[in-house]
Amino acid sequence: MTSRSVYLPAGVEWYNFWTNERFEGGQTITVSSPIDTIPLFVRAGSILPLGSAIENTEQKQDIAKIRIYPGGDGAFSLYNDDGKTYAYERGEVQITRLTWKDASGKFSEEGQRPGPRQTEN
Repeated sequence: MTSRSVYLPAGVEWYNFWTNERFEGGQTITVSSPIDTIPLFVRAGSILPLGSAIENTEQKQDIAKIRIYPGGDGAFSLYNDDGKTYAYERGEVQITRLTWKDASGKFSEEGQRPGPRQTEN
């Protein structure tokens, strides 16, 4: 198979992750799905942090970019700890609150900055 039928739930718009094409919800669409690409759709209003490439879990992963999918307001709490110890139990964590206000086209962040990256929308 090189295509798949995908149902997009009603009440919101959806974006094809790979092509950024926008679709209305409440319909079934047929999308290309070659063996190396899974059909993946993102709800409008989503904030999607994408990490930098790493070769193993010992490497620190920075946020390479943040994708914003317009069409609704969105909020996201990015949680980060050292990934190795129980230091999080003592509150040694970084929490960054990311917010997208669709009407104004404004992106904001509060708390620890999640590393170098670019913002797309």
